[in-house]
Amino acid sequence: MSKLHQIAINGTYIQQQASGLGIVTENLIAALMNGDREFDFRLYSDADWLQKKYPDKIVPVAPDISPDRGFSGHLKRLLWYQTSLNRQLKKDHAALFFSPVSEGILFPNVPQIVSVHDLIPLKYPELSPKWKYYYRYVLPLILKQSQCIICISEHTKQDLISNYRLNPESIKVVYLGYDHDLFFPQPDPKILQKYRLNKYLLYVGDMRFYKNLSRCLQAFDRLPLKDYQFVITGKKDDFFYPEIERQTAQLAAKERIIFLDYVPTADLPGLYSQAQSLVFASLYEGFGLPVLEAMACGCPVITSNTTSIPEVGGDSVFYIDPYSVKNIAQGMYQVLTNAELSHKLKHQGLERSPLFSWDKTAENVRQIFHDCLAKKLRDQR
Repeated sequence: MSKLHQIAINGTYIQQQASGLGIVTENLIAALMNGDREFDFRLYSDADWLQKKYPDKIVPVAPDISPDRGFSGHLKRLLWYQTSLNRQLKKDHAALFFSPVSEGILFPNVPQIVSVHDLIPLKYPELSPKWKYYYRYVLPLILKQSQCIICISEHTKQDLISNYRLNPESIKVVYLGYDHDLFFPQPDPKILQKYRLNKYLLYVGDMRFYKNLSRCLQAFDRLPLKDYQFVITGKKDDFFYPEIERQTAQLAAKERIIFLDYVPTADLPGLYSQAQSLVFASLYEGFGLPVLEAMACGCPVITSNTTSIPEVGGDSVFYIDPYSVKNIAQGMYQVLTNAELSHKLKHQGLERSPLFSWDKTAENVRQIFHDCLAKKLRDQR
């Protein structure tokens, strides 16, 4: 039997309590590794639970390079890529190095594949005053040293081409998936009791300003329908929540605006399933997972007609102009008062959502591995 090609995977964003990029990385890697017989995966990670789940596949890393260590962790991790990891890959004769996040090696000893989810630090540098320098000066060098770049939408691909002048042929679009065993219609009255909810519109996400929550709340305040709640999931962080709270206090509908703070992932399907609609009017998204999760739960979606979101929603969501409070309010009113429209959105969303899955994501990534290995062999001849 021929020896399997070793694929080294950057798993440093998988933590004990992962969120955001960590959850995406975790789902993708699980789909890649479960039942795989094509490659010899080596996952560089500090997570204890991963070491228990894949004891023969984990290469432990120092905990001080974890993203949850803040800026010092980021600096140490970026240095680790260039030094210890790069040497280890050469020593272990790795065939490829795959980073599911926008981080990698400047002068890799083995062919490198890097994923880019979005360019938020470039679009909104005030949100990431330190990361903007990485995205402006370091990331483009890493991408040009990568054999292939994976991005999660056509919109992100175009962002990469316009900002970094990359060869379009080096960039492959691979859509994200969702957990089919978790996100499906499950209208559980206990969730309504737990959070004291009645009829409500739902927002899922954090409170960074480009998520456009402020305009959504203003739109809700304009609604002539006064028997609905606007429910917001997402941590009440110290940076953006205080301003949202101040704005909410000035609205006539303030008593019907509910901040749930952090919501366990297990409760999200119940919240999606019983909402009159998800309102997701973000100004910029690399993908837009809440739109996909809501559709999978049979929740009608009101969302932005910009960036990557139409790639996810297709013809199965109600689009609004996220820059217009009036248009957002009109969208809310139409979905809430038109039972036929709401029913149509629900069923079209349920039909579209199965087009996305982590298995499909992993299958596409595996094909990229095969293509890169084939190119490597051709180059060696």
